[in-house]
Formats: sequence, C-alpha cells, structure tokens
Amino acid sequence: MKVSKMLLMIGLFWATPISAQITVNTLTEMQRGEVPSSDTPAISTAYNQVNIDYTQKGFQVGLRAEVYNTWGADREVYEITQKYARWSHKGFRLEVGNYNAILGRGLTLRAFELPGVILESQLYRLRYAPTQDMEGAYASWTGQYLEAKALIGQPAVGDIPPGATTGNPPRDIARRENWISGGELAVRPIYAVRLGGTAIHINPEDPNEDPNGAWSGFADLDLSPLLGTTGLYGSFYGEYAKRASGPDGHALYLSGNLGGSRLGLSVEYKDYEDMALRFNDPPSLIREHTAFLLNRATHVLLTVNEKGYQTEATYSQPDLGTFTANVTYAENALGPTITTIFKERHLAFDLEKFTDFSLGVFFNWGRDDLEGINKRRIAGFIAEKTSLSGHTFGVDVQHQRASRPFGDPMNFNDTYGLLSWQHPKGFGAALIVDHTSDPFEVDRPETFDIETGRRTFWSLNLNARISTHYDAALFAGERRGGTACTSGTCYQVLPFKGVEMRINTYF
Repeated sequence: MKVSKMLLMIGLFWATPISAQITVNTLTEMQRGEVPSSDTPAISTAYNQVNIDYTQKGFQVGLRAEVYNTWGADREVYEITQKYARWSHKGFRLEVGNYNAILGRGLTLRAFELPGVILESQLYRLRYAPTQDMEGAYASWTGQYLEAKALIGQPAVGDIPPGATTGNPPRDIARRENWISGGELAVRPIYAVRLGGTAIHINPEDPNEDPNGAWSGFADLDLSPLLGTTGLYGSFYGEYAKRASGPDGHALYLSGNLGGSRLGLSVEYKDYEDMALRFNDPPSLIREHTAFLLNRATHVLLTVNEKGYQTEATYSQPDLGTFTANVTYAENALGPTITTIFKERHLAFDLEKFTDFSLGVFFNWGRDDLEGINKRRIAGFIAEKTSLSGHTFGVDVQHQRASRPFGDPMNFNDTYGLLSWQHPKGFGAALIVDHTSDPFEVDRPETFDIETGRRTFWSLNLNARISTHYDAALFAGERRGGTACTSGTCYQVLPFKGVEMRINTYF
C-alpha cells in the first residue's frame, strides 16, 4: 500500500473521540553491515513496524504497517500487513481482518506471530516480522457447558516476507492463497472434563486442485478432583488428527502431568505423519532453552514424519533452589532405510536462596543426526549479582564439545562467554565472545581455499530504558547465524557483521 494511504488511515485513528484509548507502539531496527558469505556487500537498511490500536469498551480496531528500506541495494517495502476489528461481550468474541487462533493444540490449525522477532529472508533478502496469521473472520463463544469456535480466511505463508517479488518485470508473490474454513466444538459435561473436536476445510484457489481438509478429536481432563486431599494436581490431554483427503496423514499428541508442592512430572508423546498443512503447528516436544548454545542446538520439528517423546521432572528444595531433569527423543523416517534421531538429556539447577544473587548451572548431552552431530556435550553456568547500590553484574559461560562422523576435524568445540552490567536507572552493557573450531563456521565458502583452525566472534551490546516510552539496544560486532527458537517455534537467523540499533516506542 502506498504511503499516502497509510498516512490517511493513521489520521483516522487520531480523529477518534478523546474518551477512547489509543495506543501506538513502534519497532525500528537499523543496520549498517553485511551478511557474511553472501553476494551483497555492506549496505545500510532500516526496518520499521508501526502498530496502532483503538479501544473503547469491548470494541477494538487496529492496524500494522511495515516499512523496509535499503541504501546500497534496490529493495524497499511499504505495506499494511495487518488490519483488524474485534468485539467481545461476556463469553462471545468476534474478529474481522487479521487474527490469531488455535484449534485444539494446533494439530489442524494454529495462526500465530512471534512478537519482537525480525527476520531476514535469505531468498528475497527482505526484513520482516514472521507471522502465520489468518485474514478473514473468527468467532468464538465460551459457556458453562459448551465452547465453540468458527473461522474462515486465508492463512499467511510465514516464510514469504511482505513485498516479495519475482520475475522481470517484478510481480508480487501471493502470501495468501487457499481459503480455509473450520472450527472447534467442545462440551464440558462436568467441570473437570472437556471433550471435543476440530475440523478444517481447504478450498484451493487453483481449480485443478481438489478440496481437502483435516479433522481431530480431543479429550482434556483435570485429574486434580480425583486426587482429592492428597495435595497433588494432575491433568491429561490427548488429541488425534487425520487428513480428510490427499495423503494418508495423521497426528497423535498425548500429554500428562502430575505434581505436588515440591515435585512435578510431565510426559508428552507425538506421532506425526504427512501433517504439514502449512497453517498448522503441532507441539514440537522439544525443550526450549534460554542458554545461547542450547538454543542453537535445538531440533526443528518435521511434521512430514516424526515420532518422539519428552519427559521432564522438577524438584524444588525450599531455601535452596530447583532441580530440573529433561529427556527428549525424536525420530524421523526419511526413507525406507534412512532414520535420523535427535536425542537430548538435560540436567539443571537454579539457585533461589538469595535475593541479590542468582545462579543457574546446566549439563546437556545428546545427538542430532539431521545436523550431522553424532555426539554433543554442552555445559555452562549463568550468574548475576546485585550490589547494595542496585548495580547488577552478570557472567554467562557455556562450552560445547561435539563430533561429526565426517569432516576434518571431526571433533570441534564452541565456547560462549558474556559479561554484563546493568545500571539501576535502566541502561547497561554486555561484552560477548563466541569462539568456535567448527569447520562449518571456520571455512569461508566465498574462498577456494579450505580454512581450518578457529574463529572468534566479538560483539558489544548496549541497552537503555528511557522512561516508560522508549527502550533502545545497540549491537556492534559479528554474530553467527543458525537456528533460534521463541515460544516453541524455531526459525533461521542469518549471520551479521556490522552495527545494529533497535528502538521500541510505547504510547
């Protein structure tokens, strides 16, 4: 959409009655640098996202605009990527335009976004906010014994950025194609039992494709009433989904947990086969880590074919801390004789004894055949200390030793270190060093020679919180690309070398 139309719509918001609540927040990220090993030299870029929301009682209307500009390359985007109107009253909710929704646990449909995440497409070389939302209409109603959802719309293809073009002369690539309709119906015969099902129908825009869809049935049980006065709590959830036509796809997800005042136990199981619908997002059953090396070493779910489980136990010792043990296993049958395995064992301890000092220690080991890692060991600790004057000092040290069944050398190491300081008035700094002997990182693909040895990535990070309306972060240096995960969803981050500034505003 052209800038003039965008400004007109923004002006309409500011013309609303003063008694209503209007919120505006922006996310701006500017870069001067390059993606190492790419065919593009160092350039300057600016990405800006503007969110405007108007609320009055149970009515809400808003929009999102995304603008991307480059200096040194012919790439720019001016798009209104979201616009919506919502109305809610008691247990009823209606949304028109762009919306997020989930049916069951996402086996048949999940429309979502990753707030605060900005990605750069390696194919189109555009920066954008990754979303897998729907554009259409959504209605839901929640009563004492009955719950219902109904939706219709076009899902966004999350890995195609707004404004992407192809061909010569260039033409826009459609981010939304097929129309999806469906819903969910659930009953609560008693408070602790919830039974229901979901269904979706796919009506393709291509007349040569046949309509298809999927359905699921689920049971959600609260076991706490059965445990009575034991002081324990528990729950169980199970859902089975199947494609209505096309490939003989299915998905089974089971989860249960049991716990008390100190001990907690959770178990999950998955069996997904040909359930890649592009608009669904089943639970991955992969533990999401905050530690840098662990987050990079995570497994990306393959809904085409994956089985596995995850179990986690936690124990809290009063006046000491919390112990965590996690076991994760995933298996992918890529062919009649090819099976890959992801295996992870994780032990962690978080000290909770002191109010001015925190410590987290972990040890993790496993394998990841899809990444060619047949053995991996990762250990580290994260500590923070707050002084009497309110200054917080932190240290983060992590080390990985891994091996591959091929390459030279087959064994390699990764070491990650961070030193941070935070002022009580809201600004701080962190120095990061990321050292590796991984031949995939040391060798530079833009040269004919094969580089070996070691490589170190240095970076300086500054942050500042200015009142309640602004916060800013500055990155200078070089960082590695790779897998990262947020809110259970994994994505690929491109490497970067240069200077990057991010500014958030809230009004």
